[in-house]
Amino acid sequence: MRDKKDLLSEIMTLLAKNENEKADKLLQVFLDHIPEITSEEVTEVAQKLEDQNVFADADQHVRIERKVFEIISQKIPQKDLSSFTDGHPLRTFLTENDEIKKLCSRARNLLSDENSFNNLYSDWALIVKQFTDINLHYLRKENQLFPYLESKGFNHPSTIMWSLHDEIRRLTKEFSKAAKEKDRANSYKFLKELAQEVDEMTTKEERVLLPTSARLLSKKDWIEIRNGEEEIGYCLIDTPPMWNPDWIHPAGDNEESDQPVMNAEPVPFIASDKKSSQVGALNLEVGSITPEQINLIFKYLPFDVTYVDEHDEVRYYNKGEDRVFPRSPGIIGRKVKYCHPPKSVHIVEKIVNAFKKGEKNEANFWINFQDKFVYIQYFAVRDDSGNYKGVLEITYDAKTVRNLEGEQRLLDWE
Repeated sequence: MRDKKDLLSEIMTLLAKNENEKADKLLQVFLDHIPEITSEEVTEVAQKLEDQNVFADADQHVRIERKVFEIISQKIPQKDLSSFTDGHPLRTFLTENDEIKKLCSRARNLLSDENSFNNLYSDWALIVKQFTDINLHYLRKENQLFPYLESKGFNHPSTIMWSLHDEIRRLTKEFSKAAKEKDRANSYKFLKELAQEVDEMTTKEERVLLPTSARLLSKKDWIEIRNGEEEIGYCLIDTPPMWNPDWIHPAGDNEESDQPVMNAEPVPFIASDKKSSQVGALNLEVGSITPEQINLIFKYLPFDVTYVDEHDEVRYYNKGEDRVFPRSPGIIGRKVKYCHPPKSVHIVEKIVNAFKKGEKNEANFWINFQDKFVYIQYFAVRDDSGNYKGVLEITYDAKTVRNLEGEQRLLDWE
């Protein structure tokens, strides 16, 4: 009997070459003669094929993986992940999945009743919001979990699974639009597709992604992932307890915490109580300011800033209160191509390559996103000799500016 990994690899390679008849025969051989294949073996094959650029493009890769996974998922044994305690990021993903599965079940119940859209419209309106909230689950995977897997040489989810997230987002948007417009036919159509895709995603996570994550990531990795989760949020569950097995309670009640205080109440400034802010300052091209002042300046800028260095790695983002697009600490050090949806990576690479060659210095985009009019700018960063030093991304909601008319020359705080 042939090695099961080699067999799976050949099946997917044949599908990539559009030799579907040969692939289907081997798939049947796989089903008939392979009793099981572990998540480790599946991910090893998937990563190897991606590294070898076997597929024509990401869309073909997604289609093939979807087809193959639907057939062989029954052969992947369910790993016992019950040892992960409350607050551990993996446990949180599983807890959310339990609620997501319940939501999909409720959706199927509504779909089974041809009169539910009219008689139980409030239930339909509720699940629109709940399916929309699932995006937070996917955002945490993309911004928190995937970067750590990439650091272990496993970048497969960052390309393929992210593409599946985007398909679910598209279906969610279509379903939401149809339901709000009281379009019964399309509401049923899109909810059926959406519930199936979302339910299948929980299987992919629990059979492959999460067991692989449990195997590859260290306790330190998981602690860092947990520390950044709340910048994105959770779906369908309450905020889980903080998890850090290395945390030691302060020795006394009067110990000052090292944790930053967010949204503190303003305190009146009294000059006589303060030392000059030049103490400990860094000399810049013009002026000198302290690291604390630098952080505060970026924090209070009325737009989002992200800096990617000359090696295409994310080195900084500012932590404003109302970011347009979510960021979390997991992206620091991450290759910029993995920070964008796979369908737009070629645009990012085109911009970066043009900046590196010195052909362009700026790129601008504007999009309608949720209830915002988002303006996105990319600037090439160069030193005094013209050497390329990275990319600065500026993003903000330009809706207010776009709607301005006339002039305002007087202070109006009323």
